[in-house]
Amino acid sequence: MTDPADHKKTWFNKTFGSKRRMIIYLTIILVLAIICVIPHGRETFQRGVTSLLPTPSPTVLALPGTPEEMGKIHGNAFKYSLKLLEKIYIKLIICGNNKDRLNDYCAKAKQIFAKINPRWTQEIKAVAEASGTDPEALMLGNTFLDIGISSAGCRMLIVFDETMLLHAHNLDWDNLGGIGNYLITIFRTAGGKDRFSTVHIGFPGMIGALDIINEKGIALSFNQVGFARDKCEMPVFIKMREIAEKCATFEEARKEIMTMPQGMPFCIGLSDAKTGQAAIFERDGKTDIKRRNANDGILTADNSLWYGVKMQSRCILDDTARKVDPDKVEDLKTILRNRSVMLSCNIYSVIFDYKNNKLYLASGQIPAAEGKYREFKLFTP
Repeated sequence: MTDPADHKKTWFNKTFGSKRRMIIYLTIILVLAIICVIPHGRETFQRGVTSLLPTPSPTVLALPGTPEEMGKIHGNAFKYSLKLLEKIYIKLIICGNNKDRLNDYCAKAKQIFAKINPRWTQEIKAVAEASGTDPEALMLGNTFLDIGISSAGCRMLIVFDETMLLHAHNLDWDNLGGIGNYLITIFRTAGGKDRFSTVHIGFPGMIGALDIINEKGIALSFNQVGFARDKCEMPVFIKMREIAEKCATFEEARKEIMTMPQGMPFCIGLSDAKTGQAAIFERDGKTDIKRRNANDGILTADNSLWYGVKMQSRCILDDTARKVDPDKVEDLKTILRNRSVMLSCNIYSVIFDYKNNKLYLASGQIPAAEGKYREFKLFTP
């Protein structure tokens, strides 16, 4: 007859094996507990791990040709990354590995794409075909904010005077556990018939833009304001790229923003480097879009609606920017990496300097703005 004590001993040995293994297990549990309990523990642990890895540089991808040709190049360039994002980000993170939820969200995304210019469906299908991914899943990846599934924080800063205009943005949106560091991409879309060339920042599978500038000096950036609650007629990211591709002036872009179809709340920063104009356009939970102009050549935006509201002593970004009084790229870097401004989840920080034909992009670590800003040419003659 087996002694229960022997059974317990056998279970203990099978589980821990030895005193050394038990110590290792307990140490791991203790470390994880400390990480979860101490302030900023998770962020500190993530920084420690990523600091041991080589800092990745952003990918630069040129997209010439028709929408189908652009999509094919895009899909071929990111086959592995797109399959990974489809499985981990879209199916697991966005949909919680729930097939019914995935089908529901994909159906909503497909309905949105059916309402917009067919060229966007052509491009996304070409991306999917070239990469071996599901086109409806990629549609969801381009509309999940518009559907109201997720939220993100961002910081926007535009400064200008009679001699310069600098357009900057922090994307505070690292919910991929550091994987996003390796996926940040500079897309260069070629001009064509009725289309200006653009440079925009995004991720594999995105045909819209998070931050974009065209060859005429028109730049746009996006900040989310709460969750979408109403039906979406046009994805914001795709609309931003559409505006940049078709608008040569501030006034043309302004009209496009002010007449945007029904959709999610937002702050969109618009600037025109050639004429030195800039404004923030805010849409609340309804359909009203309000224009907020610069004060002393400085425009700031976070994830709140500031139209008609005093920002002084209430908006940390605005207070910090006015204290620095920026007039050059280094000043903007100082503001964007300020610990009171930059969020711990900052995945990239970009500065457009159109007049000097330069783009500065900090990426590859979290928070990105703390690190090095790499310099790129905006447009080649």
